[in-house]
Amino acid sequence: MNILPGQFPVPIFNSTPDTFKLVADTLTADTVPAGVALADTARVDSVASDSLQAVAAHADTIPSIFDGPRLGMAADPAPYFSGADDLLAALTMAALLAGLIALAFSGKFIARQVKNFFYLGNDRTTPVPDTPGELSGQGVLVAGTCLVVAIAFYCHIIHGRDDGWWVFSKHGVLGICALSVVAYFLFKAVAYQFVNWVFFDVKKIEQWNKSLLFLTAMEGVAMTPFVMLMLYGGLPLQTTLISLAIVALLVKIFTFYKCYLIFFRRIGAFLQIILYFCALELIPLVVLVGLMVTFSKNLEIKF
Repeated sequence: MNILPGQFPVPIFNSTPDTFKLVADTLTADTVPAGVALADTARVDSVASDSLQAVAAHADTIPSIFDGPRLGMAADPAPYFSGADDLLAALTMAALLAGLIALAFSGKFIARQVKNFFYLGNDRTTPVPDTPGELSGQGVLVAGTCLVVAIAFYCHIIHGRDDGWWVFSKHGVLGICALSVVAYFLFKAVAYQFVNWVFFDVKKIEQWNKSLLFLTAMEGVAMTPFVMLMLYGGLPLQTTLISLAIVALLVKIFTFYKCYLIFFRRIGAFLQIILYFCALELIPLVVLVGLMVTFSKNLEIKF
């Protein structure tokens, strides 16, 4: 359209009704939502023709979707995975490093025990004295054995119940397992020491204490790879438990043989060694397993 100088454009109006309406275009005193108080309904009628003015005038009175509590539900938490547990990672790494250092310090002690394990010298044989560093290294390895066994029991207890509710936290359950295993080894050591002090001489007791210390330390060394593979290598729990049971069975067989070699070889008392071994070795183990089964049933809160 050509517009000459001095002329103004004539507005063109469309007779089609406007169907686009905002919320405030129909906001009147009769259509106000329940719970919204409008003091001046006439004001609503006067500004209803202008949607922007109506929204600005009643922005503080129109309900908002952001007012009040949020709707919906929280997302499900990620399932617990023992391999991603920071405390377990710290404990296993610390035990691994301490075990490697202990093996370096007690290498000669281990070599002597392996060399003389199936051979018992006569009374005229002078034993090689052990250094404090070697004995301390064996003590560190025994502590590693306690930790490895406790982690295995812990993983067995929480397996398949990662999202369950527990009387204690999961780390509390781990602490209970660790205390139970430590109590098991301490009770067994005290029981051996008392019974041996009653029936045997000092030299045999010393030989047995060194052999028992060596076997317990090597038990933990043999179990560590399976537990590490379970935590970080994807080894199934059932396979891990079977492997640990085989290691424990071999250690019990070696313990039985060493017990016979030191205490009962010369007297030929087969019945006495069975009673001795069952009372001091098998019964504490059965009690420990029974405690773990009891903890597994009673530490979880069931609704």
